[in-house]
Amino acid sequence: MATLETEAAAPRVLAFDPTSHTYRVDGAAVPSVTQLLDDAGLTPDYSIVPPAVLQHARERGLHVDACCDLLDADDLDWRSVHPEALPYVEAWLAFREYEAFTPVAAQVPLYHPTYGYAGTADAVGLLPGNRPVIVERKSTAKMAATYALQTAGYALEGMYFAPPGGGVLAPVPWGPPARLGV
Repeated sequence: MATLETEAAAPRVLAFDPTSHTYRVDGAAVPSVTQLLDDAGLTPDYSIVPPAVLQHARERGLHVDACCDLLDADDLDWRSVHPEALPYVEAWLAFREYEAFTPVAAQVPLYHPTYGYAGTADAVGLLPGNRPVIVERKSTAKMAATYALQTAGYALEGMYFAPPGGGVLAPVPWGPPARLGV
């Protein structure tokens, strides 16, 4: 019979359901960074915004993220970019060029085992000097103060990551990263 000292711990698995925006670790629901910020009353109040406007903004953000991810993978067909999303994707390209940002991974599922929360970083990459950075892209007219808290949650020491779409967790392979919201 194996003892706790000699028995290998079972790998922990992170899963994400995009429809309900629910993260699970080994089947148990865990809060997201944005859910914790919302529960603390720190996120913008969108209650007066009509649901159709919020849905349109969500869809625009998903399209912009997908286009930026394709751009980072050198696989973007610019003809597929919706005209409303074009300025955001062009801004992402300008950011990459101006900051000499090298994308390494996109849509990275993260989990902090000590604090029990999860989230998905839009982009992880390197700045000059091989400095790791986590970038949260936003397709909004004004940056909310909570975006800095969101990236801080993703950058906390002790984070684990899973493959895109979820899977077995492993310690992040980068040191303490810088955090940017663009």
